[in-house]
Amino acid sequence: MKKIFATIIIAVMAVFAFAQTRTEVKSTDLPKKTTDYIAQNMKGFTIDKAFKMENKAEISYTVFVMKGTEKHKMHFDKDGNFIKSAVPVEEKKIEAAPAPKPKEQKPAKETPVAKPAGK
Repeated sequence: MKKIFATIIIAVMAVFAFAQTRTEVKSTDLPKKTTDYIAQNMKGFTIDKAFKMENKAEISYTVFVMKGTEKHKMHFDKDGNFIKSAVPVEEKKIEAAPAPKPKEQKPAKETPVAKPAGK
């Protein structure tokens, strides 16, 4: 019984230790470096959504920018410095592998039919 109780306590503590909060923020609440970077490097893109990510004492920002139907997910540190950019998963185009060529079928070999004995 003590082992079960200890396991539950450890599991609950792990959940809280790795908890991350994601809060939607206005583009005006982003660090100036972030908006400046987007304006300079993503010409024609507008900020669609922005989130403040808090993980323990670390803060970062995730920003979704759009231009027409093109959408990018960008990551910035707490000071607004660019970290990385990616096309969101739901937007990634996955190319199908080419279909395998059908194998040529060889004509079946005829097996001689045994004649009944005595005929």
